[in-house]
Amino acid sequence: MPLTLQPTTAIDISFAWGAERAEHARELVTPWSEEQHAQAILDKDQEHLLVRLDEELVGFVLLAGLASSPHSIELRRIVVMRIGVGLGRQVMQLVLARVFDRTHAHRVWLDVKPGNTRARRLYSSLGFIEEGTLRDVLLVSGHRESVLLMSLLRPEWESR
Repeated sequence: MPLTLQPTTAIDISFAWGAERAEHARELVTPWSEEQHAQAILDKDQEHLLVRLDEELVGFVLLAGLASSPHSIELRRIVVMRIGVGLGRQVMQLVLARVFDRTHAHRVWLDVKPGNTRARRLYSSLGFIEEGTLRDVLLVSGHRESVLLMSLLRPEWESR
C-alpha cells in the first residue's frame, strides 16, 4: 500500500476542513475555515499536502516557512484519519524526507499541545527535541492553552 503526498487543490479543501473536525482531531488541532485552507494553498510560503493511501485520502499536512531565509520550516498542521496503525509515523517520515531532500531547510519545527502524548512520543522517536513552552498562547473555546515547541535539525535527521 503506497503512501503518497500530493498538493492539495481547491477541490480538496472540504476534505481538509472535515479532517480537522473529526472526533480524534478536534481537541488536538485548532480548526481553520475553508477560506484559511484556500489561502494556504495559494501562499508561496506554504505547502498544503494531501496524504493518500492508495486511492484513499487519509490525511493532510501543512508546511510553512518555505521562503524563509533562515531555512526553518514549520510543520503547521498534520491530521491523519486512521490512528493507532502507524500511518502517522509513515506520514512524518515522508514529510521530513520531502523537506530535507527538496529544500535547504536546516530545521523543522512544530508546536504540540502538552496533552497530546501520542504525537509527542512520535515526534521524540523521530529525533525532535523539546525546546520549551509557549504558555497560554492559544485561546480555545474561551480558555487558554499552552503548546510545546519541538524541532529537528538537518544533521540530526541525516544521522538517523
